[in-house]
Amino acid sequence: MKLSDIFVYLNNLVWSNPIIFLILGSAIFYTIILKGVQVRNLKHQVQLLFSSSDSEAGISPFATFCTVIGYRVGTANVAGVAVAIWSGGPGAVFWMLITSILDTAISYAECALGQVYKIKQDGEYRGGAYYYIQRGLGLKPIALIYALLTLICVPILTVAPHAFSITSGFKNSLGISQYITGAIVAVLLFIVISGGIRRIAKTAEMVVPFMTIGFVILTIIVIVMRIGEVPAALSMIVSSAFGTNAVFGGLMGTAVLWGVKRSVNSSGAGMGEAVPAASATECSHPGVQGLVNSFSVYIDVFVCICTALIIILTDCFNVQDTAGNIIHVSGGSTAIATQAAEPGIAWAQEALNSIFPGGIGAVVLAFFLFFFAFTTLLNYYYQGETAIAYMLYNKSQKTRKTAIWALRIVMPIVFFYFAIQTSSTSFSSGELGVGLMVWFNVIILLIMSPTIKKVFEDYTRQRKDGVEKPVFNPEKLGIKNADIWMEINKDAIEAENNK
Repeated sequence: MKLSDIFVYLNNLVWSNPIIFLILGSAIFYTIILKGVQVRNLKHQVQLLFSSSDSEAGISPFATFCTVIGYRVGTANVAGVAVAIWSGGPGAVFWMLITSILDTAISYAECALGQVYKIKQDGEYRGGAYYYIQRGLGLKPIALIYALLTLICVPILTVAPHAFSITSGFKNSLGISQYITGAIVAVLLFIVISGGIRRIAKTAEMVVPFMTIGFVILTIIVIVMRIGEVPAALSMIVSSAFGTNAVFGGLMGTAVLWGVKRSVNSSGAGMGEAVPAASATECSHPGVQGLVNSFSVYIDVFVCICTALIIILTDCFNVQDTAGNIIHVSGGSTAIATQAAEPGIAWAQEALNSIFPGGIGAVVLAFFLFFFAFTTLLNYYYQGETAIAYMLYNKSQKTRKTAIWALRIVMPIVFFYFAIQTSSTSFSSGELGVGLMVWFNVIILLIMSPTIKKVFEDYTRQRKDGVEKPVFNPEKLGIKNADIWMEINKDAIEAENNK
């Protein structure tokens, strides 16, 4: 059996119906116990982005926000949307939106929890799901397993779809060999990740606003040029989602499956991807980073909707049913209508080519996708670095640095390997990594929901009492093994105790 067949088989096994119920059920549960946190605090979430600065030990909330957006807005927001439409019809886009809004509550939970149990190591804040598994539940063996899983799944397996999409994007638009693009990007990746979290954060701060705003402008141009088709496109998405569309009506169940699947692959909410970067933030209360990072999911889903509109409005998509029969053939692109290749970045490139003359659209999107995927890869590296730091906590600083440098060398090599593989191998590999992480992390979050609720209610209570900058005191809440907060908020806690 070929490696690609193994990835596809394992991916289908992991992403069966149970994981869909787990994700949706957990998202609804957290939306309820956190009182709709994702829709009640939007103005405050934006304010928090610029509320604090960085320090020697941590980075600012805005830098963290850009870092997290950098990883959340990636290949899945472009190529992944095309895959969802191919397998689930336009209705999958609707379920992507619904799932992402619900998943925002999970993002709050995992990022706030990561802050609660973070530590300071080698002069920097470190945190991740393995830290809250060990320090919050006292299950160190399970935490070590999760850290190892993170090291395998994130900077190794989930690199695959991003590597392939970058190189195929430039091959489709400029005819550049995937070998050449893969080698160049691998070198750039090594240069940035060798600078650690600070260089990663600074790169994200420079790139993320540009790439997000630029992609939105592209979408607006497409909408204006196809304004007459907008009502029909929106109607198609909604009717397909609920099984009432004449063509896509039989795909409702598949639309839900692919909507949920692509939402989680796109935002990463629930798999613990954002937790290491969120834990590296300098703030006075875990609730701050919970709110900031949950807001980032909205940016992610907005970019997904932009991609969907670009593809659907230009009719640059095909759809297959569960039996593998093509039930919709592209009317906007002869290349897509006749190609046997799997869906991906080429659909969005063809869509933009139908708007912009001379193949300019494909070239522009190739560069945007490069930035989308590259910033995602930076965060994937940092998750691997944090996992290594955790697993080697009791070793010398020299040993940790050696292992981290080994990852800095290995990850670009892995990137190059997947950059020249097939679409099916790359996407199946990435989805497998995400699925394994979700199964593990979401169950842990459910077990630790009482702590998450305490943190949320403490922050909310202080805000309600008029405290402009809530302070986290774990001892007051009966939360153990969060000693670093007694140091971070030492002056404020002492002042409160002396009242």
